[in-house]
Amino acid sequence: MPAETFPPELIKRRLWLEYQYASSNPSNPVDCIHNLINELADPSLELQKFLQDAANTMTERLCIHEATIGLKDADGAFRYKVMAGLEDSEWEAHKRLSYTLDQFDNQSLYKYKQIGKYTRLYLAEDNPYREGEEETYSKPLMLQSSRKSLEDTIEGDYLDIYIYGNKDELLGWIEISGMKNGKFPSSETIKVVELLASVIGVTLTRPRPNVA
Repeated sequence: MPAETFPPELIKRRLWLEYQYASSNPSNPVDCIHNLINELADPSLELQKFLQDAANTMTERLCIHEATIGLKDADGAFRYKVMAGLEDSEWEAHKRLSYTLDQFDNQSLYKYKQIGKYTRLYLAEDNPYREGEEETYSKPLMLQSSRKSLEDTIEGDYLDIYIYGNKDELLGWIEISGMKNGKFPSSETIKVVELLASVIGVTLTRPRPNVA
């Protein structure tokens, strides 16, 4: 019995249609990273604007409830630089904070579950906050929150996605809460944020103006 043959034009059309659907699908998370990468072609791009665009992209395109980005400063301390989705009072509290490199790995301060090389999960039940961070989240809301399923997030949950430079030097981190629908991010969404962290890492290794 002869092997079935497929017209070349039909093969081309099938792949073309699938690509058009993926490109026009607003829930496709990859295209938003392409848009950010395209910004890097501008030699006059300001790093602060790029980081803000990245934070906005996570809340607007990836539907993450809250997102912040922190970087290592010239004095070696790590500080928050931009945010999207936070209340003004919460952001003011974030901006007052600074961290040492050792504090990121201190499980007595921040109990976490390592999800992958780039990502750590912090659950509200483990109280992953140190003294001085009380105003960065709503403690009353955390105490009132309850999970109805394994997919549900509550106030106080967050994920940190690390931004690395050459030889895995820690340059900063992206911090995200759950999704706007009250669920944890999907593995696909986490992977997209990890890709974004890598893009920021490459950007930081290039000569750029200082971030305010």
